[in-house]
Amino acid sequence: MFLRRIPRMSNIAKLRHLATAFAAVLCLLFAGSARGQFADAQPVTLTDGGDHVTLGNGIVTFQITKANGNIEGLKYNSNNILAEPGYLDWVDNGNKHIGNGVFAVVRDPGQNDGNLAEVSVSQKFNGQGSPFDAEIHYVLRRGESGLYSFVIFHHAASYPAGGIAQSRWVLRMDDKVFDFINVDDERRRAMPPSDAPMQVLGPKEVTMVTAGPFKGLITQKYFYFVDAGDHFVHGWTSTQQHIGCWVAYGSTESQNGGPTKQHNTAHWGRMLFKILTCGHYGSGSGLDFAAGEEWQKIYGPWMLYFNSGGSNDALWADAKKQAAYLRSTWPPAWMSNPLMPPAVARGSVAGRIQVTDPQDPTASLANAWVGLAAPQPDWQKQGKGYQFWVHAAADGSFIIPNVRAGQYTLYAFTSGVMDEFRRDGVSVQAGRAVNLGTTDWTPVRYGKQLWQIGTPDRTAKEFRHGDDYREWGLWNKFPEDFPNGVNFVIGQSNERTDWNYAQVNLQKNGQWVGTTWNILFDMPSAPAPGAAILRLAFAASQNARLTTYVNGTAVDRLHTASDSTMIRSGIHGQYFEHDIVFDAALLKPGRNTIALEQSAGGNALKCVMYDCVRLELDNSRPFHAGMVKLKPQPIESAVDKDEGD
Repeated sequence: MFLRRIPRMSNIAKLRHLATAFAAVLCLLFAGSARGQFADAQPVTLTDGGDHVTLGNGIVTFQITKANGNIEGLKYNSNNILAEPGYLDWVDNGNKHIGNGVFAVVRDPGQNDGNLAEVSVSQKFNGQGSPFDAEIHYVLRRGESGLYSFVIFHHAASYPAGGIAQSRWVLRMDDKVFDFINVDDERRRAMPPSDAPMQVLGPKEVTMVTAGPFKGLITQKYFYFVDAGDHFVHGWTSTQQHIGCWVAYGSTESQNGGPTKQHNTAHWGRMLFKILTCGHYGSGSGLDFAAGEEWQKIYGPWMLYFNSGGSNDALWADAKKQAAYLRSTWPPAWMSNPLMPPAVARGSVAGRIQVTDPQDPTASLANAWVGLAAPQPDWQKQGKGYQFWVHAAADGSFIIPNVRAGQYTLYAFTSGVMDEFRRDGVSVQAGRAVNLGTTDWTPVRYGKQLWQIGTPDRTAKEFRHGDDYREWGLWNKFPEDFPNGVNFVIGQSNERTDWNYAQVNLQKNGQWVGTTWNILFDMPSAPAPGAAILRLAFAASQNARLTTYVNGTAVDRLHTASDSTMIRSGIHGQYFEHDIVFDAALLKPGRNTIALEQSAGGNALKCVMYDCVRLELDNSRPFHAGMVKLKPQPIESAVDKDEGD
């Protein structure tokens, strides 16, 4: 029997077009219903043990060390959960932790009839080391099968410059209990024990089991990264004891980098994470603060949820229901922190975006991502504030609920459209529902489309190996798959087989060298005078040097940013577009060749992943040598630090 003590609220999702105030009333009603259900549950207790405190509610019992906020002695019913203490860390020139914290009882269960306990451990910057205040909270509620946590970071205006490359909450599960990882519907499997003999393959996170029943299995943490936008639960289950331990949460508003940002969840070694700020895959990596900059942000709350009494599939299904409940009641009515405005203090934004592309009448905003974020920088690079994203309906309509009051830019992007919608100056006020009405969006077109390779969706998944990209060492297959290189003939070649998911380097005479890909296409006649525009949309890149040639003439050179996507078994990273304007007179009747030369060698990492390549022709104006690029240059190289676990 599942020990889920919270009623399901799946119907709330269907009320997404109601005003924020009404949603707040619903949350309060559900909170009341939960209190009624918990009336017979054991009260929450808080016991002071000197250097630690113990919290329990008859279902979950755990200890918090007062000096550092570490969680230990965690038990669900009679089951041990952790192999070692769970902790908060952040990366600022090395891994940092709370070390000399101040403990506080924020809410005493003895003062609220045993309904809730909240404790915190905080550490102030003392003039040395990482210039941030860090504060972790734990909350235990009556009758609930789990505990909550949230974290606050603060950089005061009086502090020196500093940065947070990554921050996370880390648990290592008991190896004697948990053996089955659950990340999403596609990535669920039994895992080798933490002490399995392993060989490091490289990069250092990639290991292969060398003996036992899992011999030959290659695993790494990047196999279990997820896109933040649609991900709300992951965890471990026990095939023997039939229990599950899950990180579940109701919102991604504090996640850096927007809905396409990838972050860690769990991996071999029985690791379980709640990532707060992720620095991997380039986009949105790192938070940098100048001296004199004031900043404060709350991450969470998230729930460490437990269930029992079923198969792995049943436990997984139940965990997803719990995550849906947390989403439906966000922000949680029980939260009491000035940095977490309740539903009544938030607003909502609704509207409809209608896309019109005369060259593509099938263009649609159905299921598009629509979001609110700061006007700059690129939302992929934002992490200091909060972002709010939803999927649009089939007709392009949307409602973004529970938005913090403030000034935002509205963004939208969708599969099949090479461009991004933007509307500045969206003001959100507490308790107000903003309706933006219908907005027409005409994606950028510079001229007539001559041809296109790929589907604009910010990934390289439609190309060769786009479905099996989580195979380590896949770049080594390029010479076998393309013994003559890539020579893609427009109108004849197939994207799925004749265009690789990444333009990788080759090994020749013991050296890693770049490659040149050719796009071959026919022109029935010489084009009229004007400008031709080669539009390159990149799904990822790693310190590449890309030179573009049109029939042997170099027309552009580009040095890309770094996101380490390919080497980390990803299919997308730091998306950007790059348009190349050249004289249409370079094109000729008959066969033409556009060559994409990636010349940065030296190792296997350097590469690009194309999302889409499109050639357009503009005969409305003459080409001249000083004609500027019509789209922004790629964003600056991102620091993509890789810290150990």
